[in-house]
Amino acid sequence: MKQSDCCDRILVTEKLLDEGIAILKKNFTVDLKYELSPEELLNEIPKYDALIVGSATTVNRELVLAGKKLRVIGKAGVGVDNIDLHTATEKGILVVNAPTGNSIAAAEHTMAHICALTRLLSQADASLKQGHWDRNTYIGSALEGKWLGVIGLGRIGREVSRRAKGLGMKVSAFDPYASEETAKSLGISLEPLEVVFSKSDFVTLHVPLIETTRNMVNRELLSKMKPDARLLNVARGGLIDEEALLEWLDSGRLAGAGIDCFVTEPPSKIPNSTSERLSKHPKVVATPHLGASTVEAQLDIAVEVAEAVTAALFGEFVPTLVNAPAIRSETLMKIKPRVLLAERLGRLAYSLAGGTFSGFVTIHFCSDGDDGESRLIKTGVIKGLMAPRSDHVINVVNADVVSKAHGLHITEIKTSPVVDENEDHIVLEMTDIFSVEGCVIGNKPHVTRIGDFEVDVVLEGLILAYYQVDKPGQIGKIGSILGEANVNISFMTLGRHVPSQMALVLLGLENQPDEKTSEKIRVNLELEKKPVLLDLGEIFE
Repeated sequence: MKQSDCCDRILVTEKLLDEGIAILKKNFTVDLKYELSPEELLNEIPKYDALIVGSATTVNRELVLAGKKLRVIGKAGVGVDNIDLHTATEKGILVVNAPTGNSIAAAEHTMAHICALTRLLSQADASLKQGHWDRNTYIGSALEGKWLGVIGLGRIGREVSRRAKGLGMKVSAFDPYASEETAKSLGISLEPLEVVFSKSDFVTLHVPLIETTRNMVNRELLSKMKPDARLLNVARGGLIDEEALLEWLDSGRLAGAGIDCFVTEPPSKIPNSTSERLSKHPKVVATPHLGASTVEAQLDIAVEVAEAVTAALFGEFVPTLVNAPAIRSETLMKIKPRVLLAERLGRLAYSLAGGTFSGFVTIHFCSDGDDGESRLIKTGVIKGLMAPRSDHVINVVNADVVSKAHGLHITEIKTSPVVDENEDHIVLEMTDIFSVEGCVIGNKPHVTRIGDFEVDVVLEGLILAYYQVDKPGQIGKIGSILGEANVNISFMTLGRHVPSQMALVLLGLENQPDEKTSEKIRVNLELEKKPVLLDLGEIFE
């Protein structure tokens, strides 16, 4: 594990539960500065390596550029529309979020809105509190047999679908990225967007707020809905054209809406704004952005974002990385050994090349076309080749930029997996120097060839590597020299190249020899160059 600087500082600008703060404080200096004005935050940010925000803090381009030391931005929640992802990516800053922590809470809040709308709970409650007993006025309708349209089958959308099915509702969904297998496993059908809106008694939104989804529910889509249908938004403000929704509610072309998120928050911040008028509409069940507001969700979010920021500062792969290809946790765990192999092959190649390599590298590996996996493997190679001489953590966001700036050019050659072929095999060709090959065996990275030399070594721990003339007596000499220096050998692998009468020796060591011992090895074994010592660290399962 690549350790982060113990002096790294993290700024938290919005309330985070103590459990999350405790995780951060194990390794970093953490400053809690809530309710900073934009000007105050702009003055503070240059001091910090990481920033953790909620929904109330706007992380715009000016703020990101002011963060001269900033490497990680954490969002305590799902949506990152308050963070300038483009500028963060441009600067190589990792943006991580906490997408799983509030899934259950948001799904339950959605169902609460559905129940409140269909049984007219808020109107009946207000009437009763005014002294009325109007049982005949507030006659609702059953949920069983009604159609629910789910827009977005991410974590929350799937949880909502399961709960709706449990209430006897029929569910259809729109999600251009969801597979038929996912929908089938949930017992629902995938339909075009217009079809979902036209057939549903309730439509609920569970998509991020990005340019393609801003005001996605416009007049055209609203016109597809049945007059007795209801619309719900427990996702992000801005997904619905609020003026159009008000028009439909006022005209009776829509029975009601459940709104937890508004364009202007709080709606009263701008008197008589569209958001304020919508929040006060008699046909709207309005809540103040409570989707994640359960004790359990806030705890899960605090822990999840703290762990993500910690991992990012340590240079580890983070499943919740936002400004990189989305990779599910189970997929990441599957490909992580290959990524580690790529990194350690790069580290080995860098060391054997004399620690000064730049130029052209070709990566050969098997891939089923998953760009996320390919990008992580490429990042691993770049980290291995460049991290030893870099002052900064290299990650999946900045790897390409950093490598090109230092004259390293990577070419990828991907082949489709073939039956009986080792899919976990990776080859690095260092132009005009040599190639290294390796594979994953038992979840551990092995090097199997270095140039013309066939070997088999787990890339872990301390490894001493050197080229020697292939003649009798050499192994005895190295054993004696290391023994005299009280350095224990844990394994020895020797690859021979008969035509050149040379051998490549790889020794696993339990402790590090000093410079005097390394020089003694070079002289006594008549080596052209001093042995290379690699400290590859442990492999964490």
